[in-house]
Amino acid sequence: MMDKGAKAAVPTQYRGYQWFVLAAGILMMFITFMTSLVFAPLMGVIANGVGVSIGAASFGFMGIMMFANAIFVLFWGYLVDKIGIFRVILGGLGVLFATHLLYPVFGNSYNAVVVLRVLTAFGGAPGLIMIEPIVSRWIPVKQRGFALGLNSLSVFGAVTGYILGPMLVGWAGNWQAGLAWLSVIIGAAIIYVMVVAYAVRNNQPTVMPALAVERVSADENFLKILGRNPAFWLGLAVMALSNWANNAFNDLSPGYLAVDPPIGVGYGPEQAGRLASGNMVGIMLGIFVGGIIIDKIFKGRSGLLVMVGFIANLIFFNGILFPEIHSNPSVLSGWLLATGFVNPFTAVGNQYFAVRSFSYRIIGKVAAAWTCISNFVGSFGVMIGSYALHTTGNYYLSFIIVAVICILGFIAALVSRERRSAIETNAR
Repeated sequence: MMDKGAKAAVPTQYRGYQWFVLAAGILMMFITFMTSLVFAPLMGVIANGVGVSIGAASFGFMGIMMFANAIFVLFWGYLVDKIGIFRVILGGLGVLFATHLLYPVFGNSYNAVVVLRVLTAFGGAPGLIMIEPIVSRWIPVKQRGFALGLNSLSVFGAVTGYILGPMLVGWAGNWQAGLAWLSVIIGAAIIYVMVVAYAVRNNQPTVMPALAVERVSADENFLKILGRNPAFWLGLAVMALSNWANNAFNDLSPGYLAVDPPIGVGYGPEQAGRLASGNMVGIMLGIFVGGIIIDKIFKGRSGLLVMVGFIANLIFFNGILFPEIHSNPSVLSGWLLATGFVNPFTAVGNQYFAVRSFSYRIIGKVAAAWTCISNFVGSFGVMIGSYALHTTGNYYLSFIIVAVICILGFIAALVSRERRSAIETNAR
């Protein structure tokens, strides 16, 4: 019933099935975002419920989870090439479904909740690496930019987590039962993926190689490819710094907006969740527009978009600290929308670079390796931000660290610009 990777592809005409497969991958990422970020606006409530500080809660429930993500993506990335896209997606969704049903049972212990968040990382990891293999294997070359742009719809998962999480907690009367109700959405996603997997079992397209700098045979050693391919290391450096800045901001900003002064701004969990959801809507628009900018304005030079992204993130991430912005809800809403819009430029530029630079035979492994290492860096960034918050009792040092990372990311993109441009030119 399931696809078994590139080797099992049956040469047939495209019949529109590729868009249903792409939707399955986007839905997987939607669920990943929802389950990962639902804790952010609830951090104060959950911390009080298990009897720890906000800093300790942020470290255990977000930092450790992201650290676990970095390990688990390698496992799922390997399986994508072995057992196929659909089996990997269903495996991840199954873990997430079971995990959320366990919150009412084990949600009163800090250590138990940390374990459940590690399981969330395990189940959600396929969403972090699924888009590149699907686009490389299922989407015709001329439609790949558009397909990457449609991945912006997955950001609604974060919006759902930010808004629906506090609503369900208020409706259910406690946070454990509220999070358990998210399993209904996860169950619906499982049904959709199973239906699509069955429908496309005999309608898989001919796999079309990417415009690859390194054209490799299926049995060539992946480690040897990495050793002589500068595209891998350029993309990894940018993705690692981008993950650090983005993950730290996504972890810090909802809490900063929700917690009472003098530590935070004092909007409360529900309003902070609504405000943060505006950031997610901006991200959705930024992902879609970012691909268009690369194609129509920068003519395939993704490095330019990456540099613009790091500078814009430096400005917008730290802007919420200023009273002129965070004291007025209308101004803050607009600012967070703009913050979200520029946020994904670094990631979109890197995704475009990967699809153009690597063969479909190794794109899953590349995506897994990049995500693994950059998530290690990103989780380290969240932990550093949480430690700074715990030590200083305020958010300022944590945001200063984010600013420094944005500057380093711009420098890395600037240094690698000429080499990256040469690689993309040769890949055309």
